[in-house]
Amino acid sequence: MAATLAAIALLSAACSDPDPTPTPIPPTDTPAAAQPAPAASPLLPSVTQVVARVKPSVVSISTTSLVERCGLFFGCVTVEEDNAGTGVIFDSEGLIVTNDHVIENAVRITVHLVDERTFEAAIVGRDPVSDLAVVKIPGEGYPAVEFAPPDELREGDWVIAIGNALALVGGPTVTLGIVGALDRSITTASGHLYDMIQTDAGINPGNSGGPLVDLEGRVVGINTARAQGGEGIGFAVSAFTVVPVVESILEHGRVVFGWIGVGVRDVTPVIASQEGLPVSRGAMVSSLEVGGPAERAGIRFGDVIVYVDGVEVNSVKQFQREVLRHPIGHEAEVRVMRGDEAMSFRVPLEVQPRFP
Repeated sequence: MAATLAAIALLSAACSDPDPTPTPIPPTDTPAAAQPAPAASPLLPSVTQVVARVKPSVVSISTTSLVERCGLFFGCVTVEEDNAGTGVIFDSEGLIVTNDHVIENAVRITVHLVDERTFEAAIVGRDPVSDLAVVKIPGEGYPAVEFAPPDELREGDWVIAIGNALALVGGPTVTLGIVGALDRSITTASGHLYDMIQTDAGINPGNSGGPLVDLEGRVVGINTARAQGGEGIGFAVSAFTVVPVVESILEHGRVVFGWIGVGVRDVTPVIASQEGLPVSRGAMVSSLEVGGPAERAGIRFGDVIVYVDGVEVNSVKQFQREVLRHPIGHEAEVRVMRGDEAMSFRVPLEVQPRFP
């Protein structure tokens, strides 16, 4: 849309030029080499080189699942169902991250590389809560992508989605867009998903599990869903979630995260003013697990967490980062503001329950 408006503005300016002098037309016999190259548009970046670098790491995934179908007159029968999705190689030894819903209930997972090689894949680990999974194909020496530091992504940044859209023949589809919003939460058939990147890069059925990359070719998210009933709105799980989930799956075969038993939300200056809080930044306790570590330690609903182990907490992401960086069993010092009073609690980290 921005490019279209810019083009209209330039056309309008050209049409209203008061100087009637025509622009000279170069002679037809001018050598092609002498013609000036067209200037690159500052609004629409070329993504050719980015795609060329990332595309070899993008794989198409086809699965066969056993599902039960029930009819009104014939009872229930188990049938095979074929589905398609996308994945991206993040390790040269054939490790691939994708969406959990792409491989859910699969009895056979087939991975197709852009060079037309095909492999049967094995599941390394799954996490229905984040809708992420890791599978592996045999061999080594595969081209692998890298993940971008999640703190560098900003609203308005250009991003590229690459994936097996609509299972079209001929290789992955490439779409371009911007980051429309960060830290979205959405509800899908797989459950409630957090830390989602909203983008207007085209995401369609079959894109699930494919990479959303920045203009340096680094993965900023894993494409997961598109908004039903809306236009130009898709969602990807942020690298902030993807990286620790993948690391935990590789280490434990499942996701094992530290947890203190609280739900939190960002405190902003506006929220602080509305609710009369003594601090303008932090993570407010919005829910409290009954019998969880935080409740046992004395933390209450409405407390604002401002420090964890001496590190200042200005947002939910900072709070999550400080919790995730410590092992299970670590006793964290959590400092909160309760009204105008600062209080500190020793809270042991326990394994976070993971429910689909």
